[in-house]
Amino acid sequence: MTKWAFLLLLLGLGGPACADWNFIGKTPDFTMYGDPNSIQRSGAHAKVWVMGDYPAVQSTRFPPPLFWLNYFSVKELKEFDCNNGLHRTVRTAIFAAHLAKGDPLYTFDSGATFTPVANVPIDVAQFKFACEDGKR
Repeated sequence: MTKWAFLLLLLGLGGPACADWNFIGKTPDFTMYGDPNSIQRSGAHAKVWVMGDYPAVQSTRFPPPLFWLNYFSVKELKEFDCNNGLHRTVRTAIFAAHLAKGDPLYTFDSGATFTPVANVPIDVAQFKFACEDGKR
């Protein structure tokens, strides 16, 4: 168990030991939080850990091999291009418990390219949190 915890810290999946999750927004399906202590800015770019917490269990099929996971929360490392209104997901961790408690069930890195931030309240709120007011 200690080896796994150390590995997670090295990979940055655990985030800060005591994440200080701030409310970002809510949809009918989930509540979004962000960790202001995780914000890293470099020029016009900002990276931040965000977490989606679901009131009901979610079930998704992940590769490889294809298998189903039931979970209540997802933590993502997001990168934003603050000058151009773009974003991408860098890393994702899936958790069985609410509020990303415990060890992740599944993690993966994304090679996603930057895409425009969608003009929907939850996406705009994440962008503002990372680029404008996450460090208040």
